[in-house]
Amino acid sequence: MAVRRAEIFLVEDNPVDVQLLHRCLRHATFPYHLSVVNDAEAALAFLQRHAPYTEAPTPDLILLDIYLLGKSGWDILQWLKATPALAPLPVVMLTGVLSSLDAQLRDHLQPTLCLEKPLTVEGARDLTAILEELIRQNTSAD
Repeated sequence: MAVRRAEIFLVEDNPVDVQLLHRCLRHATFPYHLSVVNDAEAALAFLQRHAPYTEAPTPDLILLDIYLLGKSGWDILQWLKATPALAPLPVVMLTGVLSSLDAQLRDHLQPTLCLEKPLTVEGARDLTAILEELIRQNTSAD
């Protein structure tokens, strides 16, 4: 039986962090497709399949940078939680630093996980392992 390719959706405005995630996922042991947008408006268009994303896949996992220009990752998460078809999807909030306000929003909005972006090779391996487990949990129900 063929293993289904996991659809991962990344919302990240820093090209260096996008490349970091690409490097992390190179070591993943599952097939995946990574879609990337760099702002909240594009993220909402992608998730609603508005132009130019009318053929966008439904993600198995959403990775949201907390700090984006305009709307924040928290704003996107709040919208996701209020959208019945998307609310069950696992969402990982990513940040360089978790402020006290971010901790409050994390506790209120309850993403699947809230993680600091890895700064070391070991941290990247740990992130990859965490993402693999979330993908495994989310796609095993299919």
